[in-house]
Amino acid sequence: MLKKIDKELLLFFVITSVFLVVCSIFYYNTSNSLWLIVHMLTPALSVVISKLICKEGFKDLYMKPNIKGNVKWYLASYFLTPFIAFFGAAIYFLIFKNDFDPLNSYYSIEGGISTENEYIISLLVLIPLAISINPMMGIFQCFGEEFAWRSYLLPKLSEKFSTRTAVLINGIIWGIWHSPIIAMGYNYGNEHPVFGIFAMILFCMVIGIISSYLFYKTKSVWCSVLFHASINGMDKWAPSSLFMSENANKFIGPDLLGIIGGSGFVILAVVLFIQLKNPEKIQCKDNI
Repeated sequence: MLKKIDKELLLFFVITSVFLVVCSIFYYNTSNSLWLIVHMLTPALSVVISKLICKEGFKDLYMKPNIKGNVKWYLASYFLTPFIAFFGAAIYFLIFKNDFDPLNSYYSIEGGISTENEYIISLLVLIPLAISINPMMGIFQCFGEEFAWRSYLLPKLSEKFSTRTAVLINGIIWGIWHSPIIAMGYNYGNEHPVFGIFAMILFCMVIGIISSYLFYKTKSVWCSVLFHASINGMDKWAPSSLFMSENANKFIGPDLLGIIGGSGFVILAVVLFIQLKNPEKIQCKDNI
């Protein structure tokens, strides 16, 4: 007979899957990005519904910010993330030097920028504003995902598996959840949908390791939310739009979805994954 926790998890997955199908159908038929926002909120809603049905209660969901002693993790999650992304972009342009063409980039053309001085001054204004403001625009929807995948699902997986295994499974599930939208061409285009799904699963595993580490360190969902929001904020000033005149290869770079563009996150994920070898030092405590 299934334990209560298994029943609730099963119900959570069923409800999440139903929402996934519904949002995917509406997005496919309308191409309205509003359905992507709704899609991001449904995992959290699935948690709430499954808990209400199973009457488990809402304790131990790691909603307290726990800022004391964790300020450095919050600041790093919010402000350091773009620099990790641009580390990967720098590696990309060192390898593909001919792709670097900032004065003919989408950003320069749209902004009417024609000289190097104008371009540099414009970036000096854009980058601080983008780093400070863009993540705030996505915190609500990022909470919808992080609350479910990190705050709810990860601790439950950690009860059944080792910390490392739980983190990897969590990332795989997160990636699979993106599959219908990715198959429609979101993020990686329409030419290679299967490869796009595979790439997204790998991306979610990498980002999931970092987000999970932040969750374990702070014992709160909010640091992971800020990290996620900071990553999503990069969409509005991606390296390809700032520095390239040609379309970027989404699987390679320089944007963070590519294997080279995202190399900074891959390196960081490997380092943090190694740290997870001592789960007793990085484990979740009761948090009401």
